[in-house]
Amino acid sequence: MVPMGDWADRRLKNLSETDKVRDPSKVGSGFGKKISNWIGREKAYPSNVLHLATETRNRNHSAVFPEDLPEWYIKLFTVEGDWVLDPFMGSGTTNRVAQRMHRNSIGIEILDEYYGLAKGQILPELNIQECQLVLLEKREKYESSESK
Repeated sequence: MVPMGDWADRRLKNLSETDKVRDPSKVGSGFGKKISNWIGREKAYPSNVLHLATETRNRNHSAVFPEDLPEWYIKLFTVEGDWVLDPFMGSGTTNRVAQRMHRNSIGIEILDEYYGLAKGQILPELNIQECQLVLLEKREKYESSESK
């Protein structure tokens, strides 16, 4: 849950009649809202849309995202000392943010070039002696023992 913020004071000050009853969704989804339920709340679940700047400093990977994205989730679900798992490490953005926020992190990557990119960005920036990066074994083709 996140703090309601100043918008709630302004929005909840002048409720319409529609805000005081359950207003069914206009798209027929079955979901609706009753705005008056928010009066007196200090925290609420966030909407399903995050509004973040799309600027990113990493331009060497095909699936880049701003550091604010993993930071938001890391703050929401962990405390200092917890573990963060990134099963698709790519350039290491999530791991870099986790370590900056004093979380332990594990990143998994199968491509040598992305592992090298992550290693080149995590270690120099953080200057962490205890950091350990390991490249898992390369993928190999396996033959089936079943007869065709």
